[in-house]
Amino acid sequence: MPKLHYEELRSILKQKMLKHNFQEESAGLCAKIFTENTFAGVASHGTNRFVSFLKLVNEGYIKPNAKPTLVKSFGNWEQWDGNLGPGPVNAWTASGRAIELAKENGMGCVALKNTNHWMRGGTYGWRVAKKGFAFISWTNTLGLMPAWGATNPKIGNNPIVFGAPYNDEAIVLDMAMSQFAYGKLEAAQIRNQQMPTFGGYNKDGILTTDPSEILDSQRLLPTGYWKGAGLALLIDVLATVLSGGTPTHEISKQTYEHALSQVFIAMDLSKLGNASSISKTINQIILYPGERVLKTRKDNLLNGIPVDEVVWKEIIGL
Repeated sequence: MPKLHYEELRSILKQKMLKHNFQEESAGLCAKIFTENTFAGVASHGTNRFVSFLKLVNEGYIKPNAKPTLVKSFGNWEQWDGNLGPGPVNAWTASGRAIELAKENGMGCVALKNTNHWMRGGTYGWRVAKKGFAFISWTNTLGLMPAWGATNPKIGNNPIVFGAPYNDEAIVLDMAMSQFAYGKLEAAQIRNQQMPTFGGYNKDGILTTDPSEILDSQRLLPTGYWKGAGLALLIDVLATVLSGGTPTHEISKQTYEHALSQVFIAMDLSKLGNASSISKTINQIILYPGERVLKTRKDNLLNGIPVDEVVWKEIIGL
């Protein structure tokens, strides 16, 4: 598996995007996010997605230089239109605007329609939480997962992100409503690996750890069984209603996943009456779910970022 230094990987990805009609600003930000995701050990939503990302750009589903625009403002709550721009650029802009609104009002909410896959939702959780804000965000997707008791994929696996500041770092939970995100299944399939626990059903309706069988059947297992399926449904409802955007059942009619609906909420903890004790409180209760990310970043900074050999050959060949 080839290993690249952070700046080398970022530079190559940026150059590939510039060749595919990205302007400097959008190419730079997207390259940073794809690199950071891989750097943090989430290649499934970094380099492994890069080729398919550019394919959607070339086919017109992602507008490489489109910018999100404000639709309506309600004080600390705003609706924005992503104008089918790159999902990482739109999510970065929306989470940044949520921070600005929170600084002004204590809490800021940006609901975004007509956007695209944000790649790794945790990217925005880490960004906001490291600035001292609590953060909640979610997105709908196309129909990737059956409702509990069903066999056809009619609901999204609709990832949700929670973040909180922790000393100079952050605590971040980034999870899809399926036991494993599609990107994780695809990454395991590339490496010919089994999943560590049941991830879905095969075509015969038998629970399996084989990612190829799950991808083939499209019967992902909801996280928490019926509870995860129920939460996925409500995430879709709220993302669609708050943004004025497209629900999963409409997204699923498209050839490729695009025109998603997302919500970004930031809360300025410095404005709370108990602000001075928050750090101590968190230190007393934390088990620190983000420790693995920090260790991965440290290892990759020292030894280089591992990139799947098959994926890297595809990227270099773009």
